[in-house]
Amino acid sequence: MTLPASSLLPSVARMGRCLVVGALVLGAAGCIRKPVETYAQIPDDFTERHPIVLGDVPAKLDVFLANNSGLDHRQSGDVKAFVQQYLKDGKGPLVATLPAGAPGGSVQFTLGQIRKVAGAAGLRAGALRVSPGGETHPTAASIRLSFNKLDAKVVSRCGQWPDDLAGGATLKGWENRPYYNLGCSYQTMMAAQVANPIDMLRGRPESEIDIQKRLGDFKSVRENADPTTKWPADQTKINSAL
Repeated sequence: MTLPASSLLPSVARMGRCLVVGALVLGAAGCIRKPVETYAQIPDDFTERHPIVLGDVPAKLDVFLANNSGLDHRQSGDVKAFVQQYLKDGKGPLVATLPAGAPGGSVQFTLGQIRKVAGAAGLRAGALRVSPGGETHPTAASIRLSFNKLDAKVVSRCGQWPDDLAGGATLKGWENRPYYNLGCSYQTMMAAQVANPIDMLRGRPESEIDIQKRLGDFKSVRENADPTTKWPADQTKINSAL
C-alpha cells in the first residue's frame, strides 16, 4: 500500500524540526566547558613559604610574693638570670608590674628583694620602673618583671597539611612540587637556636687578626720551621690498652 505524498509532508516536516532541535542541543552542549580547578601556587623555596621574621617580643617573669625570709633560692636564681638577659638583650626599661589587691606589705617586701638581687646581678640603681595595678599572674599574687627584646620566629604554623600528598581526587598531588609543610620545622629550629636574631639577616664582620699568632708564624718561617699548630696525639692502640 502506497501512501499519498500529501500525507508524508507533515511527517517529514516534524522529523526535520527534530533534527534541527537536536543539532542545536548538541551544539550548545559542545560550548559548555567543565570548570577548571585553579590553585594558588605556593613558593618552592621553603624560606619563602615559612619565612623567619624579626620583631620585638615581651620577655616576662612572674616573681611570686616572698615570705618573711625573702626570696628562696629558686626565685633568686630566676631573677638573676632574667636581669642578666635584660642587660644583654633588653630594649627599653625593665618594668616591675605590681599586683592589684595584694597586701601592700608583702608586695613592697618582695619588690625590695627583687631590687637587691637585681643590683647584685649588675642592674644599676633606678633602672627598675615600677608599674602598679597591671597584669600579673592570673591565679597567684606576683610581681611581673618584663622587658622587650628582639626575637626571630617563623610566622607560619608547622603541621599544616592543606593537600593530600597521595590523593587521587585531583591532579594536584601529581605535581613534582615540595609539599607545604616541608622546611617548617627546620626554620623553627634555626630561629630558636640562633645566638642573635640579627644573624638571620646578615653575617657578622670579620674579627681582628691575632697579632701574636701571626708574629709567631713569621718567626717559625724565618727559622725554617713548620708554622702550623702541632696538637698532641695519643698513639695508644686499642689492642695494647685492653
